[in-house]
Amino acid sequence: MRKLFLILAVVSWYAGVFGQHAEPLTIADCLRIAGERSPLNRQKQISGEALSFRIKNLTTNWYPAIGLNAQATYNSETIDFSDILENMPVTIPSPPLDQYRIWADINQPLYDGGITRAQKDIEKANYEADMQQVESDLLRIRQQVSVVYFSILITEKNADVLRVSLDELKERKKAVQAGVVHGVLLPENMLALEAEEIKLEQKLTELKLNRVQLFKTMSILLDSTLTEEQTITEPVDPGSMDQSVNRPELVLFDKQKEVLLANQKLVSSSDLPRFFAYGQTAYGRPGYNMLSDKFHTFYSLGIGMKWNFLNYGDNRRQKKILDIQKEVVDIKKKTFNDQLNIQLLTEVTNLKKYDELIEQDKKILELRKAITAASLSKLTSGIITSNDYLSDLDAEILAKLQYENHRILKLQAIYNYKLLQGNL
Repeated sequence: MRKLFLILAVVSWYAGVFGQHAEPLTIADCLRIAGERSPLNRQKQISGEALSFRIKNLTTNWYPAIGLNAQATYNSETIDFSDILENMPVTIPSPPLDQYRIWADINQPLYDGGITRAQKDIEKANYEADMQQVESDLLRIRQQVSVVYFSILITEKNADVLRVSLDELKERKKAVQAGVVHGVLLPENMLALEAEEIKLEQKLTELKLNRVQLFKTMSILLDSTLTEEQTITEPVDPGSMDQSVNRPELVLFDKQKEVLLANQKLVSSSDLPRFFAYGQTAYGRPGYNMLSDKFHTFYSLGIGMKWNFLNYGDNRRQKKILDIQKEVVDIKKKTFNDQLNIQLLTEVTNLKKYDELIEQDKKILELRKAITAASLSKLTSGIITSNDYLSDLDAEILAKLQYENHRILKLQAIYNYKLLQGNL
């Protein structure tokens, strides 16, 4: 027992130490997890179950309809043949005043004009349209995940730049401190650097709180618990972009037209005659032989037809309405395609813009580094004040931030493009 306790303690310690370091999340991980853990997947499951029940219900249209009935009556009078047969040597009994019957009606459809098949097609088309709507909703969730992911990435990159700048500022403070000690620089220069240090720490605190909030948002989207220690990785540039579009909305529009087409078939089916077989079996008195006063069984069988051929143009107008609705779906699809092309064009423009800005950022950053280095030399020599130096330092930090932000925004434009295509 003691050895078992020690083993469990070691295992617990091992899990506690190594379990704290979660694996870095990639954007592919986040997109996949968001899709797998979304409550919309439950909607897919229950919609499939509901479709199965609806199809089974429609299948019962072909089952025989059976009804059980019972009746007991008492009449004040009945047929009397005595006056007719008073001069004849025969007698005919009169039906009893009290009559009893229990019977079952059976109706078996033989041909319904294709109504049941059309109804099943409508249910299946509706289900497939619902599934494409769910896929569209899942895509919007993945787009939200992408926005949050790149917001986290920008926040972390900005924090990295500010931390490096803060470390460099602390090192440069030592040189300024030495100048103050030797009387080369005024003490005010040191105070200005300390104020700048506090300002950078303040920005880092703000970024840290933003990061916490963004990870909480990501936790909701992924239905997971992400701690502050969780890290993410910068996506790689996928390079060339495929031009194919696989948006679920495009399939959804096609499925909506299939629903309307199935409804048109249903309307056409209602114009056709319906054939059925029927039967009735009963027990009681009197039966079909009205003169019998004995309890007995009797039955009847037959074939029937129903045809509502006079609908005053209702079906023709209903088909016209469905044609108009199909045109409306086509208009919606065209509008969606136009808007999608505008969004794709915007991301392509953003991609080209960030490519050019990044190249310019590199040049600006090199110049700003040189200017800051020269300003530091002048500051330590007492030629300029710390405020002049800090102005150049802020410009260098801003150049670094712009460079990192433009890099991440370029990646985001690529992933936005792929998500708009429906290829992620």
